[in-house]
Amino acid sequence: MNLTPTESPTALLQSMCLVLLFSAGVMSLDCNLLHRQQSKFNWYSLQLLQNMGGKFPLECLGDKTAFHFPEKVLKPKFRQHATMAVHEILQQLFGIFSRNLTQTGWKRRNVERFLNGLALQTKRLETCLPTKAGANILRLKKYFQRIQDFLKEKKYSTCAWETVRKEGQSCFQYIDKLTVRMKKQATNILL
Repeated sequence: MNLTPTESPTALLQSMCLVLLFSAGVMSLDCNLLHRQQSKFNWYSLQLLQNMGGKFPLECLGDKTAFHFPEKVLKPKFRQHATMAVHEILQQLFGIFSRNLTQTGWKRRNVERFLNGLALQTKRLETCLPTKAGANILRLKKYFQRIQDFLKEKKYSTCAWETVRKEGQSCFQYIDKLTVRMKKQATNILL
């Protein structure tokens, strides 16, 4: 911006404030409508995860385990808490599916698409996160630690990965519930 002789420093400051206010409005609007893109992303990611390995192998039924998703996470009081939970789930899934996949037999291209989608959505969510983490994030970290411990205990076997892939599919169902919550809370904000 060039300051012409007819423009005062006050006018310039007012213009800059308007730009900042407009930018903040656009950013918050984007966060208020986050549930729309999240719903599409959930469906796409679930499809990729299902297609990575096909049907659950019958020989792996003995390896199925209950990881006990923290149900309290699904009932956040505020939209920001739901956003934080979705972000944490996506980050944790990215971390798990980024390593030790050699025994899975999954096509590398499918895994890369899945991971790229997780990374992109995680980045989008970061602009909408509050600065403080809640207790639910700790619950999620413990849940995902149980999954990582299971993989290590089973030495990253094919059946262990198939069990974790199935649990990942459940995670996207949980994200769907959180996305519905985000939508309801965003609708209340916009009204």
